[in-house]
Amino acid sequence: MASIVPIFVPHAGCPCQCVFCNQRTIAGQKQRMTPAQARGILQHAHAILPAGNIPQAAFYGGSFTAIPVEQQEELLAVTDEFFAAGKISSVRISTRPDAIDEEILLRMKRHHVTVIELGAQSMDDTVLQNARRGHTAVDTARAASLIQQAGISLILQTMAGLPGDTRETVRYTAQCIAALKPDGVRIYPVAVLPNTPLYDDWQAGRYQPLDVETAAVWCADMLEIFEREHIPVIRVGLNPTEELDSTVAAGAYHPAMGELAYGELWYRRLCRHIQMTGERTIAVAPRELSRAIGHKKRNLLRLREQFGAVHIVAQ
Repeated sequence: MASIVPIFVPHAGCPCQCVFCNQRTIAGQKQRMTPAQARGILQHAHAILPAGNIPQAAFYGGSFTAIPVEQQEELLAVTDEFFAAGKISSVRISTRPDAIDEEILLRMKRHHVTVIELGAQSMDDTVLQNARRGHTAVDTARAASLIQQAGISLILQTMAGLPGDTRETVRYTAQCIAALKPDGVRIYPVAVLPNTPLYDDWQAGRYQPLDVETAAVWCADMLEIFEREHIPVIRVGLNPTEELDSTVAAGAYHPAMGELAYGELWYRRLCRHIQMTGERTIAVAPRELSRAIGHKKRNLLRLREQFGAVHIVAQ
């Protein structure tokens, strides 16, 4: 699998501040990305990657297609250079549903964009309004359809635990996202970051964040839906960094959030298997053994408490 070289454009193009968003902390970068910096990032990646590993350049962190076109073109001119030299394979961008139309997609294709990550976050309009997203679920469905019609791969980003979210609204979001048939999804349970409206609401008692265990349950619900519809899940939880570790104030942030969610999914599977078959020694694929046992053997301990002597082994 080819590498992805991230080029962060934090907050660029965002017409409003979502209540949860502090991209400067998430991305670990505070300054506007310049063409010279983008070129330096790609040159460094080319120098350190193994021969034959031709990476994809990715503009992350903001709403790329909503920034001024001149700035888009300046950055894309850099990736065009590297593409022409055979040093990158293609480009991916992240953006908002209301910053997609046919003209934008034609321009992206001219610049070798093959993947668009779309920040859907929720498909419940009340939750979107509470989060100050500035777009609706219909906007997401429309943008997703246009991207797919353009022959560009579609990744949809979702969140769990936004203001007004319930377990039911999160499952509804997953069902609606699955119906759009994306090529992949990301799931981000909400972490409360300083210098955000959500932090202020939490401090004032107006917002109750998810704890890690509840988030794992809700994310497992989403995983079940996406798995049933054969939709790959690229990531669960924010990518842990030293800055996030030291700044997240509350909510569902854990360095092993994905393992916790998949562990919950495996716990449900194992419970059903034991109840249906009565087996107490269960063999799983070696690559799934750690998830089946659970983070810090959590699943094994719960299963033994519920069913007695249970053993999970690699097949």
